[in-house]
Amino acid sequence: MIDRNLEIFIRVAENMSLTKAARGLFITQPAVSNAIRKLETNLNVWLFHRHKRDSIRLTAVGEKILELSKQMAHLDNRIRQTAFEENNLIGGHLRVATLPTLTSAIISKTLKTFLELHPDVTVDIQEDSPNNVLKMVKNNHVDFALSCEPYHQFDSKPLIHDHLVAMLPPDSPKLDEVNIARPPGRLIVNQHAYDTILEYMPEDSPLDSSQFLFVEHPETAIQMASDGIGFAVVSEFTLDSLTVGHRRCPVIPHIGFEIGIFSHRLDDLTPVASAFMHEIQNTTTRFYSAFRAEH
Repeated sequence: MIDRNLEIFIRVAENMSLTKAARGLFITQPAVSNAIRKLETNLNVWLFHRHKRDSIRLTAVGEKILELSKQMAHLDNRIRQTAFEENNLIGGHLRVATLPTLTSAIISKTLKTFLELHPDVTVDIQEDSPNNVLKMVKNNHVDFALSCEPYHQFDSKPLIHDHLVAMLPPDSPKLDEVNIARPPGRLIVNQHAYDTILEYMPEDSPLDSSQFLFVEHPETAIQMASDGIGFAVVSEFTLDSLTVGHRRCPVIPHIGFEIGIFSHRLDDLTPVASAFMHEIQNTTTRFYSAFRAEH
């Protein structure tokens, strides 16, 4: 129901790239360019400033029209979902933002069953860093997000109470704990884990940055620890989800945090988003309870 050219415009504006938008829509770049030209002709305005090849930014009026277009797309999706619901079906478009590790640990355990139950749902999973996940929720690019706290002003529901642990390299002796301020060796962390550590460290225990090896993803930290490079400091849930047969110990100070679902208003999600959120909650409860029973 929403104009196809508006749909393409939204995707281009979100990516700030004709090429990325074309790739995500599975159409050619000339088709994307043609849609933007038609929309600008029909509206008699310039939506983008063109710079170098595939380098664009929104004009002032383009930013206003983007916000209105997103509202139209949201209403279009809700209309379709309401029609499906009338026929005791769930259908429409679902957009979820998440951390890559939570995609593999939680969403992938939920999605197969959910899509089998609701084949008329299309799903868009956006993976990124915690800060960018927050931005996607703030800018209404997704229905809800799955990430770790803080959730700032957003409405949230907790899924898991997690904490950081140290995964020991193969050649390490057994340790009762790893003191972050006085580590027994190199600590391998991603930026979000390091930021979380900084929040918990007392002022009289400054960190020595030379003791840290920074990586982009916790999966990389785990692999490096397995290769004997150092101690991976990661979330216990992530560690349990990604590897088996590892050795771990607590970190000092204890650093706990929450993994949860958040959005502007969780009680006002679309029927599709609400159903998927509840399925995530049920799946996480089953998976986490089963794991804790084994350990």
